[in-house]
Amino acid sequence: MKELMMDKMTFAVSAKCEGTVTTATSSEHKLVIDADAEMGGKGMGPNPMETVLSALAACENITARLIAQEMEFDLQGIDFEITAELDPQGVMGDLNIRTYFEKVEVKAVLQTTESDDRIQALKQAVERRCPAYGMVKAANVEMIDLWVKA
Repeated sequence: MKELMMDKMTFAVSAKCEGTVTTATSSEHKLVIDADAEMGGKGMGPNPMETVLSALAACENITARLIAQEMEFDLQGIDFEITAELDPQGVMGDLNIRTYFEKVEVKAVLQTTESDDRIQALKQAVERRCPAYGMVKAANVEMIDLWVKA
């Protein structure tokens, strides 16, 4: 495998906050994030944890497309359904309970002509190389992954 030498990437976001509403700006893109009503928010955007799951889906998609190209894998499309469990007692102050996800379940549905073995090879490569997946996994979150053909 040819090794690519690339400079490190830097990511930057500025965020303006008004009450529970946060408007994050990166380059020319804006993202509005808010707390759910039961947490005192106005529901003006996804909550922070939904945003984390959305970023995970986007990162896995981008990584899958990069790897599919390397593998000459016929990836016509990919859709994700992601759910996660979090015990809110940690956020509410119980120091014995973690404040982040305990479990994340990822279901990826691929539009492809590839075999199940090739789908699993792509899945495993994405799990190894996706930055967002790696961060969640490194936090000792139980990851349950199912990749299937549409």
